[in-house]
Amino acid sequence: MAQDVCQPAPVYSAFLSYSRQDAAIAQRVLSRLESYRLPRRLHPRTGAWNDKTRRLKQLFRDLDEMTVAPDIDSAVREAMAASAYLIVLCSPQSAKSDWVSREIEMFRAMHGDTTILTALIEGTPATAFHPALLHNVGGALMQPLAADFRPEGDGPQLARLKLVAGMAGVPLGELVRRDAQRRMRQFALAAAALLVFLGIVAALIITAQRSRQDAVQQSARAGTMSRYMLDDLRDKLKRYGSLGMLAEVNQGVMETFRGRSLAGLSDAEREQLAKLRLAIGEDAEQRGDLAGARIEIAEAGRITAARLAAAPDDPQRIFDHAQSQYYIALVDWLTNDRSGAQAAFQAYRDLAGRLVAADARNADWSMEVGYAEENLGMYALRSQLDTGTAAAHFRDALKAFQTTVRLRPNDRDAASAITDTYAWLGDTLRLRGDYVGARANRTLQRQILDSMRVADPRDRQVESEIVTNDLAMARIDAAEGQLQRALDMLDRGRTGAVAVAQSDPDNVRRAAQVRIFDLFKLRTWLAMPISMRPSAAVLAKTNGNCKDDEKRLKNTELAEFCAILAARRQGLAPPASNATPVDALSERWGIDFAKERTLTPARVG
Repeated sequence: MAQDVCQPAPVYSAFLSYSRQDAAIAQRVLSRLESYRLPRRLHPRTGAWNDKTRRLKQLFRDLDEMTVAPDIDSAVREAMAASAYLIVLCSPQSAKSDWVSREIEMFRAMHGDTTILTALIEGTPATAFHPALLHNVGGALMQPLAADFRPEGDGPQLARLKLVAGMAGVPLGELVRRDAQRRMRQFALAAAALLVFLGIVAALIITAQRSRQDAVQQSARAGTMSRYMLDDLRDKLKRYGSLGMLAEVNQGVMETFRGRSLAGLSDAEREQLAKLRLAIGEDAEQRGDLAGARIEIAEAGRITAARLAAAPDDPQRIFDHAQSQYYIALVDWLTNDRSGAQAAFQAYRDLAGRLVAADARNADWSMEVGYAEENLGMYALRSQLDTGTAAAHFRDALKAFQTTVRLRPNDRDAASAITDTYAWLGDTLRLRGDYVGARANRTLQRQILDSMRVADPRDRQVESEIVTNDLAMARIDAAEGQLQRALDMLDRGRTGAVAVAQSDPDNVRRAAQVRIFDLFKLRTWLAMPISMRPSAAVLAKTNGNCKDDEKRLKNTELAEFCAILAARRQGLAPPASNATPVDALSERWGIDFAKERTLTPARVG
């Protein structure tokens, strides 16, 4: 928010409001914020910053600042009037605090709602948000968007960046990119300085052993940074960021390996390099670059296979090679190599089974079994339309994920995996004609997704899955003959798909998600009597340009569905497929193209 030129510059960057029981945490948050320096080329757009130091102005923490104030209320009001922002530290303790309530209302009366920031430090959104935060100055209900300092949330680093971005008036994505680049530059400078120092020491004191020890220390520091960027930061950016931001992270980590041979890397470095290759391959697949994805994933597979061969019973190496097998199967599947995909999926299941056999109480290993069973179910369904085998695999997957939840309650990844399994079961039952069971499973999925959205409204992965749930429900409605209800659901889902796609313009899969709603809407219209359909011009516009689906969105599945619907719309014979059918159902949306080609507008269902 731009600083109002008519108002005096604030003395304090922010006023911290918190429960006295959280004083220790408040001090840590304050220290993290006050020690942060904005990266160069980022220019703050608010008055909360010192232009010379590029740090926040002093933060007001009432316990420190008001110990000698004769009139506490007056001191609070003066401090708030001189503060650019209010930061409320949210916990079960602060949610019950009358004093926190007074501070929120006083600040809101002076500055409005837009400069109130929240930091979740303990508990859950349901237990930690003070009731005063749940409505705006006009009394309307609102859902606070908190920087989540909890380990299971954003973590301290990303949470700090969220607060900094808010108080600087800069996009979070840009701040994360600049911060990551600065960290890598700082690391490079530190490494260079360390090398100079080692050179002096070697010239003066000298021993090969000392040089080797220092090199190990330097490598360990590089490994720590790589692990942070590949694990913690990457995980957060997948939820909140974009492919462009992920590419920058990958590039930053790759710099630590530039110019070094595989033979010269330590085992820990090889582990990190394999993980990096998988990350680059995963992102390439999301961009539609399957050739690039195959190269990176194959290289990762060679590294993990060699490491596993050297220590066949090492659980971490079994796990790492299992990840390679999964991505090999995925790319084989997307490039129509069904035998390769089936072999890799089964290898993944075998490796996951070895992990559970070694330690049945390990929640991570039960997750791997669940993923592997889900993959085999997907293969049986999509490739062979074997709904019985598929349903059995999906139910086994559900049991494995539920085991993880019993071993590790409130596990977000397990909850997400359970939603996926409900989705697969729902689609399987729809194809079997069990619409009641299909709807029940998709409803269970939606309930979990809605609770995840409440817990974190900015999670774009959850938003994308909610959109997919809308499409699935519309398809069940259409299969039951509830065509108007299907159209209403398609409209709702498309609105959500547009919002998700706009948040990540580089992601062609999200753009394709918008397009599929148009095509299913056209399909539903063509199932209606002619008198109930829109005009021919509206139908044609909704049908769109089928060649553009393949060229711009790089999606042959969309292009083929579009062409079939175009022929059906015009009363023509359906076009032949451009490729030999590999599966009974299409890759992403599970469309039975053979069946679609037999349908006329009067028989679509």
